[in-house]
Amino acid sequence: MPPVSSVTVSESNGLTFLDVDNAFATARISLFGGHILSFAPKSDNKERLWVSPHAYLNGERPIRGGIPVCWPWFSDDHGREKGALPSHGFLRNQVWKLISSEETENGTTVTLSPSFTRAEGFENDCSVTMVIAIGETMDVSLITENTGVAAFDFNCALHTYFHVDNIQQTVIKGIEGEYKDKLDDWAVKPTPSPYTITGETDRIHLSPIKTAVVEVNGSGYTEVISQGNDSLVVWNPWQGAASISDMDPFGYKHMLCVETSLTQGKTLAPGDCHILRQTIVPV
Repeated sequence: MPPVSSVTVSESNGLTFLDVDNAFATARISLFGGHILSFAPKSDNKERLWVSPHAYLNGERPIRGGIPVCWPWFSDDHGREKGALPSHGFLRNQVWKLISSEETENGTTVTLSPSFTRAEGFENDCSVTMVIAIGETMDVSLITENTGVAAFDFNCALHTYFHVDNIQQTVIKGIEGEYKDKLDDWAVKPTPSPYTITGETDRIHLSPIKTAVVEVNGSGYTEVISQGNDSLVVWNPWQGAASISDMDPFGYKHMLCVETSLTQGKTLAPGDCHILRQTIVPV
């Protein structure tokens, strides 16, 4: 079935892209990785997502930036030695399929699914779909359903890279409580206030934070609403970006990851369904 009129299909370097253009916003989605690359609301025409200028857009490796899909584990939490299995799982390394598209008075909705959900490290019966609604806001739902007869555990995340004009003039509001500091041997620390980024940052905030605001230059910029999460991850590589092959050495100045995440383990019983949802709201 061809997509609706607000969705255009294009190909480049062997990858297939869906370009959405409706009355409310434009967006771009790569079927490789089920990966959202762009969301620009027409209310201000400001791009909300950041993609590295050195990102691999040829299928050789996961795309750096946008919204990578982490599933069925987060980072290297797969029970094997680090590097034994793909970091963040195997959905972001495969080609997804367009299942359906729809136009409503609120915008455009597309539904995608990966080619497979069973691979080394996760051999359970389940289905995964991603529903992306693009309008005045962008709503992304990652849906996992247990279609088998045995329960299984998994983690997942929407690893969103937000574009910011200047990381040194960026404040995150709405995050409270404690976090695990990956850069300090997983030490548990209190969330800073005000929450600014002044160096390399890799933190798992250990509560189901529902609303955070990325504020740039003293004014609201983007609201991040999360559902179905047990944590929120904040990441910026700072000058460590120079050692990342698909990232500009100074790219850290213009990006901030605020990730709607399930990192503490979710058990899904047969027949049950879990929805990890992130809504990006221009403010």
